[in-house]
Amino acid sequence: MEVLLLTDGLPVGVSTADVLRRRGVPVRLVREPTDRDVARELKSQFSAVAVLARDDIVALRLALVVEHFAPGVPMVVTVFDRTVAGELRRSVPGCSVISPADIAAPSLADACLEGRPAGRPPLAVRLFDQVIGALNPAYAGARILIAGLLGLLLVFTLDAVLLATVLGIGSVDAIYGAASTLTTVGAEPTITSGPQWLKLISAANMLLTVAFAAMFTAGLVQRLLDPRLATIVGRRSIPRRGHVIVIGLGQVGLRLCTLLTRMNIPVVGVEVDPDAPNVRLARGYGIPVVIGHGEDRGILERLSAQRALALASVTSNELVNVEIAVAARAAQEALPVVLTSRHPRHNMTTA
Repeated sequence: MEVLLLTDGLPVGVSTADVLRRRGVPVRLVREPTDRDVARELKSQFSAVAVLARDDIVALRLALVVEHFAPGVPMVVTVFDRTVAGELRRSVPGCSVISPADIAAPSLADACLEGRPAGRPPLAVRLFDQVIGALNPAYAGARILIAGLLGLLLVFTLDAVLLATVLGIGSVDAIYGAASTLTTVGAEPTITSGPQWLKLISAANMLLTVAFAAMFTAGLVQRLLDPRLATIVGRRSIPRRGHVIVIGLGQVGLRLCTLLTRMNIPVVGVEVDPDAPNVRLARGYGIPVVIGHGEDRGILERLSAQRALALASVTSNELVNVEIAVAARAAQEALPVVLTSRHPRHNMTTA
């Protein structure tokens, strides 16, 4: 008996129909059907119905329409989102729901790790990377924050050392005087009896304190106002070596990130849309995320592409994936790049 295949134009729908026909299964392929089209088609008897759609809501709607006009007919539906899949299983108990993202993620992970050493680097190397990453974070706001903080610490240390060595005051008084300068309360009073060059240095320190304090405050405010998608240190800090860079946090990208994380492979995600639903989900999974264009060579360099295991470009736009691959090779020629494609004959390419 014939199989009814409903698709919203997804290329895999056509390829699936071709595969079934080559195996001797008669298929009735309907592209972008309306509810009336589905009702008309279901007037005939089908052994099963398959719904292959790019949009989860479209897939859910078509599945419910099929269940309404042909209750109990065996049905297979592709759904990316797990919440929508759970709702569909509750609404249509006999429906088999498969996730293309869950199917694609293991193959992509294997391609990213194929022939490459996996595993966490030694503890000393990880600690060194944490320090380097903290001093040179990927986000501009975090870099301003760190620069202001380091500048304030430098001014404080220099002032305290000069007070202790040149004026010969005690260490506690030197620290107190340096703190007074740092908080712009005023310079240590004993400086007035010191040499002229010390007064000039003290004046410069006070001016630098104002500048560094402004930088620190600006960076801190930006960090507080912006969503903290990546931390400076800790679990969601951006890895610096032996990691996989995933461009595009759609359903496939998010599943790939979570799979690599479960495999104990460091990962960082890049997403152009800060309001994308999976950006918030990635934060819940403890995956660091950078907002920006994956084809931006500067972002790739800040993500340590030169020390990454691989880069996976899994956006929904094939041309963007190719552009990202070119940018990645420009940043690091030897970087393995994994691409996804909607074309049924080229669903994954490893460069």
